[in-house]
Amino acid sequence: MHLYLDTADRAAAEDLLATGLFAGVTTNPTILQRAVVGVADIPDIYRWATAAGAREVFFQAWGEDTATLVKRGQELRDLGDRVVVKLVASRAGSAACAQLAADGVPTLLTAVYDPAQAVVAAAAGATYIAPYLRRLNAAGRDGIGEIVAMRELLAATGSATRILLASIPDTAAIVTLARRGVDCFTMAPAIAEQFFADELTAEAVQTFEQAVTATS
Repeated sequence: MHLYLDTADRAAAEDLLATGLFAGVTTNPTILQRAVVGVADIPDIYRWATAAGAREVFFQAWGEDTATLVKRGQELRDLGDRVVVKLVASRAGSAACAQLAADGVPTLLTAVYDPAQAVVAAAAGATYIAPYLRRLNAAGRDGIGEIVAMRELLAATGSATRILLASIPDTAAIVTLARRGVDCFTMAPAIAEQFFADELTAEAVQTFEQAVTATS
């Protein structure tokens, strides 16, 4: 099981990375904007994320043509060997993914909404694909069903491409898809905190601590 934090918020990410439970940090231009940073801050994000224990840090290449995306992807990878280059699953992005993957760069095709896009990702040699569960559901599609179909076709064809589920509404969705064989999830820090919010567990902690105090 591999869990990631979908954020560029340093304080939130460092606090959760310190638990040792999260494999890394995923970002895109929208996430950078939300954290009031930009592409110029990417080297700094890589430094603090890896220092905090991230084993993989995902940055998205930007540009409208394949050549630009490849160039930026290579520049991102030059930051360090823990960088995974994200590319949108467009024609240009998929072609750039194929070129970068052929050069040994770990890649992720993002904004994947249809199982057919998983076929293209596998052909491109993408390390990961990122379907967006919340957005699939908001568009009136069967999000769970579409993602299960992606997992099944990747498994059936022997592809090494893995699903890294994004746009997760809650931990219940993680449980549902983990039971269907998905084992990589990236989530906002607020969703990650739900793992530690069970009332019965909190009550047990309090009970055990009270018992220690009473017998000390």
